[in-house]
Amino acid sequence: MPEVCANLSEIEYEILKSLKIVEGEDGEKLKNLLRYYISTTPELKSSEYALKRVENKNEIEENLQNVWDAYEITDYPTENWSADRINKLTSDLIEINALMKAGEGQFIPSNKFRTLFKMLLHDIVTENRDIDEYSAACVASIQLLMEFGAGSLSREAIRDGTIFINEGWMFDYATEVKKAREFMKSKKLFPKIKIPKTVPV
Repeated sequence: MPEVCANLSEIEYEILKSLKIVEGEDGEKLKNLLRYYISTTPELKSSEYALKRVENKNEIEENLQNVWDAYEITDYPTENWSADRINKLTSDLIEINALMKAGEGQFIPSNKFRTLFKMLLHDIVTENRDIDEYSAACVASIQLLMEFGAGSLSREAIRDGTIFINEGWMFDYATEVKKAREFMKSKKLFPKIKIPKTVPV
């Protein structure tokens, strides 16, 4: 684990020591302060994510291709992962507030991740009617992992994180969006028939 040394002025050090919002002593307090900062970072607006999708189009598409390449090998990539690989991944995802612990050895996406994912999934399928729902879910997860990790996650971590989070939880949302889109298509195929009013005799 990398160690970071920083020279603080006396007043900066006193402020750090007296912070009540984080627990710990010295380096542990600094680490907890970083986690607090990550968990309270303001959420971007829908339009800001849309702009970043355009700006980072190539990178997002490359990450998406990496995800689908994993599915070319097997329909269930996580079944072939070692315990060490999963432990490292979940630890990294917890560090960036994408996952949170829900019990011993149990994890769920953080509330912030889940809320933003649903917004992005809706935006992506709305702006691109031709994209399939599961690709849209992967793009949403990729974009959030890029954002939450602030550029610190490797392409392998983004690929594995996208597969892990979507397989575990988020593909359920994609399935619901798929059902809704199919329903809307069938609804358009069968427009309402106007029944003439009967005139009483």
